[in-house]
Amino acid sequence: MKPPHYYVLFILFLFASCTQVREPSDFEKFTGRWSLHRAEVQVDSAANWEPRQDDYKNRKGFIIYDGQGGMGVHHVTENYDQYMFEGKGGLDSLSSKDLRHLADNFVYFGRYTVEDSLQTISHHIESANFQTMWGTTASRKYVFSGDTLILYPITDRFPKGRLIWVRLKDQDPL
Repeated sequence: MKPPHYYVLFILFLFASCTQVREPSDFEKFTGRWSLHRAEVQVDSAANWEPRQDDYKNRKGFIIYDGQGGMGVHHVTENYDQYMFEGKGGLDSLSSKDLRHLADNFVYFGRYTVEDSLQTISHHIESANFQTMWGTTASRKYVFSGDTLILYPITDRFPKGRLIWVRLKDQDPL
């Protein structure tokens, strides 16, 4: 006796659904540590993206998404780590030059949400080195290309900027 036609279709459906590989959500794709590769600017809609030449030239830093909605970003100017402080005895001994150097340090932490359909990520800033950022939201358009993440601050004005991040390949967990 042959099985009913719908029974065969049901078995085929079950087999196909068990063998499909689920594509990760965009939220999952963010998870991990990323290194700042390049900051770029576009001066108008007809211009190409070019490396920034202002205080964002050759910035380096990191962004981390924990996969549970927590994130942090830190980036600094080129050669930030090679600066030699003039002050020697703690915060009270810092010179004006030392303080200007510290102002090139950009950091914030908070929660993040991802809107897959709009390809936007929102950083809900809970703490930052600039107090005016506390309690604000920084929204970004995003594009994934392999192990590269491009974040575009959302604005209608030119010049426009973008930060290009490369996923870090962590060898061993700490």
